[in-house]
Amino acid sequence: MNLRLLRVRKKLNSKRPKFLRTETWKKKSFKNNPKWRKPRGKDNKMRMKRSGKQPLVSVGYRGPKEVRGTHASGLKEVMITNPGQLDGLENVIIRINATVGNKKKIEIVKKAVKSNLKIANPALTYVKVMSVEEFEAIEHIKDHIQKLIVPLRLESDIRSEIVRKAEDVGILVEE
Repeated sequence: MNLRLLRVRKKLNSKRPKFLRTETWKKKSFKNNPKWRKPRGKDNKMRMKRSGKQPLVSVGYRGPKEVRGTHASGLKEVMITNPGQLDGLENVIIRINATVGNKKKIEIVKKAVKSNLKIANPALTYVKVMSVEEFEAIEHIKDHIQKLIVPLRLESDIRSEIVRKAEDVGILVEE
């Protein structure tokens, strides 16, 4: 991505106003629901673009075509829902869909780390490990794991070995 275009994008985004719904500053119910709605009232000052009123959403605030839809890092952002979609991707940043379950998310993160792709939302809130082999399989994605869960029903020597290895690597363990 061209450095000049990134600077232009940053400059435009800093100048672009926060578009507020009509009278959000007056009504309490709008403060909790700040999404944009076009003003449609007959005598609405905002619709008539009177000075001193909030700006309306319009074409003039749009950014340049080259940087539209890119991530802040300058890479194109791709939404991923399964590990198969990672095949053939390069020079992009991936975002894992929120509806993806933890098991599939682990697979996606493993595959993305292996193929040197950047991940926009990599945090795995927890990973459940049942054996030492499973821990060794996920050890290379340790930076993306927030919590490791080791069940109490495992044999004590296996549990203690997994906990020791996880603490050596720097992963928080919950039992």
